[in-house]
Amino acid sequence: MSNQTESSFLRILPLYIVIFIGFVGYSLTITILTPMVLEGGEQLLRSVPFRAHPTIILGTVLAIYPIGQFFGAPVLGALSDRFGRKPILVTSLTITTLCFGGLGYAVSINNLSLFMLISLIMGLAEANIATAQSAVADVSTESNRTRMFAYINMSASGAFVVGPLLGGVLADPNLVSWFNNSTPYWSVFVVLIFAVLFTVFAFRETHPKAKRTEVSYGQAFTNLLTVYKPGKLRIIYLVNFLIYLAVFGFFRAFPMYLVEQYDMDVTELATYIAWNAVPVVIGSLWLTGYLAKMLSTRNITIFSSFFLGVFSLIMIIPQAEHMQYLSLFLPGLALAVALPASATLISLAAKEKEQGRALGNNLSLEVGAEVLSGLAAGFLAAYFIKLPMFAICGVAVLAAFILLISDAGKE
Repeated sequence: MSNQTESSFLRILPLYIVIFIGFVGYSLTITILTPMVLEGGEQLLRSVPFRAHPTIILGTVLAIYPIGQFFGAPVLGALSDRFGRKPILVTSLTITTLCFGGLGYAVSINNLSLFMLISLIMGLAEANIATAQSAVADVSTESNRTRMFAYINMSASGAFVVGPLLGGVLADPNLVSWFNNSTPYWSVFVVLIFAVLFTVFAFRETHPKAKRTEVSYGQAFTNLLTVYKPGKLRIIYLVNFLIYLAVFGFFRAFPMYLVEQYDMDVTELATYIAWNAVPVVIGSLWLTGYLAKMLSTRNITIFSSFFLGVFSLIMIIPQAEHMQYLSLFLPGLALAVALPASATLISLAAKEKEQGRALGNNLSLEVGAEVLSGLAAGFLAAYFIKLPMFAICGVAVLAAFILLISDAGKE
């Protein structure tokens, strides 16, 4: 790591830590909800105001949080350009902390409708990733930005190792009699209180007042419309949306597949979700930086998206349960490279004063893809449990092809 990269990394290290803590909580949601909804019985399913196949209900519940992010991220990204990164981050973390307490209560009373409402509020206030990407853009250069973005992904991925394992333990009444599915949420609530205090005292503002821009609040709510403006940036937005659709589709589909195919409980599923994060950490910590020395960001995005699609089909090949450890490794490695590379394409194409806005828009597309992927995975899995993986392959390969034949992202 060069001295300049090391200095930039240390400056926003507190932000990486906050992202890690936040994603520990987020990873708990997927781990606990999947078996809870698919095997939770009629009482739990009746708390939702509609009737559908359990995989469709699960996809809907998981889609609510990113729906909130979809509408909140562009606004918060633009506001961070105006008021700075730190105040937006502290406000976001405070609301998220309160919401995790609400999620714990909703799970304790088996009320998925309340869970969905609180998830929506939490999504609207979620600014961690957009703020982190903007802060990285503030302190990094074009030469080290892909690596710095990869560290964001590494923080989130590391949380996906710790979170599922922690959730599997804290939700297991065989270990402690009063442990249940709500215990992990209450635990994250407590940890987030300390995360808010840590952010207040440890994180230094990266966006000085001299570089801040005036924001029209009406414009902040319509920022997402700028992704449709003609130009190379629009192509990159489209490619990123497809990549995110494949990535989050994979994250949504493989837990459903494992539960349905192998009848896994929370503890067993948590182990596989945590394992899937291991190659993501490896890819973020080492492989992305290694590839950035040899290839352009554009080419990295093309190759990683293509291989994500191809590797996604491996896990649905008939095999013994323990072989899924190998099948989950390769797509995890590919998506670890694709995520920071695609975000870097946007950052490099956007003007310096519009980093927060552009990355906020990109995050909205990311969570929009997360919404669609959750719903699509649920519907496709209800028809045929392996079908989502075929769709993921097609979408990822399409993203690679569009970027390959276009001029977008060329340096």
